[in-house]
Amino acid sequence: TVRGLPHGVLVSPYSDDQVTAALNATGAAATSADTGSEEDLDPMEETEFRRPEFELLRAQHDSPWLRIREPLLDAYAPVITEHFERVTLVDRLRETRALWGFSRVYPEPRDGLRVRKEMLWADPPAWEHSWLPAYVVHGEGIFLELDAARLAAWEADESVRRRVERMDAHYTALRGTRQLRDRAITPRFVLLHTLAHLIMNRLTFECGYSSAALRERLFVTTGDRPMAAILIYTASGDAEGTMGGLVRMGNPGFLEPMLLRALEEAEWCSADPVCMEVGEAGQGPDSCNLAACHNCCLVPETACEEFNRFLDRGLVVGTLTQPGLGFFQLR
Repeated sequence: TVRGLPHGVLVSPYSDDQVTAALNATGAAATSADTGSEEDLDPMEETEFRRPEFELLRAQHDSPWLRIREPLLDAYAPVITEHFERVTLVDRLRETRALWGFSRVYPEPRDGLRVRKEMLWADPPAWEHSWLPAYVVHGEGIFLELDAARLAAWEADESVRRRVERMDAHYTALRGTRQLRDRAITPRFVLLHTLAHLIMNRLTFECGYSSAALRERLFVTTGDRPMAAILIYTASGDAEGTMGGLVRMGNPGFLEPMLLRALEEAEWCSADPVCMEVGEAGQGPDSCNLAACHNCCLVPETACEEFNRFLDRGLVVGTLTQPGLGFFQLR
């Protein structure tokens, strides 16, 4: 119930079926917060939090807040059909951003939701009267899902696993002192994350977006229900990115040359051979990057989910000494 409005007035224009479909689409579920419980909420497993989004983005959808269409994959050139299982174009999306706390010194504090919420108040109110500052933005995006069979064969390569193990070792060495969460750095994660950065950097030239206008959303997990996809999207409070310029680049005839240019530029960084050679020992934030620097892979931190860590173009297009290491083979 919203103060000053009769009960149910906000949903009265919609049928029960429409309300149910909206709840299912957003993955909304009852939590202890719904009942006003003062018990701290356990953070939802990140994989399960993203899975409903992943499933929704894989199929066509048409609603006031989300419009997705799926072009025929056969309409694309081999660079797409040989490496990707699915391409969907998000003509319209709505993103709600809420501030639920902040941290200093350590990027991933172990405080729970309740503790972080209380940091936003000089005098924290009772749980049932607390709220979060949030705003809604609109935009568009391109969803790319890698080919599962090709990805599995690439991940099985021993040289690929050894290269990622070096990055994982760097992260493990500093995890305790930096209070970082325990996580596994996998080949598919580094591949998809780096690919997202390469595409975003290329799109700033192809579409004229500012470097901070584009964002990434990573859907990566292994196991029984694997995910291997990225969403490159723009969502802002003004009109930028809502005129179809980004989605247009995902259409057949536009996506292929853009991707090829991004991959070709990744083969040789303007700081090479230094970037590639220094990367062998680790570079960048927390030394958690390999072949990745400001001249080739890094993006504004507001556009990256991982603070510009876990990047390596060697896994995307190969290295100077191991050209066959990359997932994408251009020659």
